[in-house]
Amino acid sequence: MNIYRIKVTMPDGSKNTVHGIFNDGCEAVVQVLADFPEAVRIAVFFVMKGGAA
Repeated sequence: MNIYRIKVTMPDGSKNTVHGIFNDGCEAVVQVLADFPEAVRIAVFFVMKGGAA
């Protein structure tokens, strides 16, 4: 499991940053799309390997 920082941009231009632990970046995108289906932009940044101990 790895730690990712995800930046989400909404249709009204507001931005949000969330952090999460995922297997890979694709899983992070799929989960964030499920949480924010109206998002117009999602950017995923790898932070650290091995986030879960």
